[in-house]
Amino acid sequence: MKTLAAFFEGINNLLGISGPGQLLFHPVFIGLCIAICIYSFVKGWKLIYLLVAGGIGSAVIHHYFYPKRGSDLTDLMQFVGAEGILVLVLVYLGFIRE
Repeated sequence: MKTLAAFFEGINNLLGISGPGQLLFHPVFIGLCIAICIYSFVKGWKLIYLLVAGGIGSAVIHHYFYPKRGSDLTDLMQFVGAEGILVLVLVYLGFIRE
C-alpha cells in the first residue's frame, strides 16, 4: 500500500498539485479524461464514456454552479438545472442514441 501511495504522491508532485480538488481542473487530467471519453465513444464502450463524462461533468458543474454560502434560491435552481441537463445528455447518449 505504501508503494501505491508513493506512486500517486510522485504524480501529484510532478504535476504540481498540492490539494485534492486541484487534480480535477488540471489541464493534463482533463485532456486525458477527454481522450479516454472520445476513445471509448468511438469503440462503443458505453459504460466507460458515461462514467468518465458524468464524473468530469458533475465535478465541473459542482465547481462552478454549486451555491455559495448565503446564496438564494436562484443559485440552487441553476445548479439543479445544470445537473439535470447533464443527466439528460448522458441518458440520451447511453440509452436513446443507437
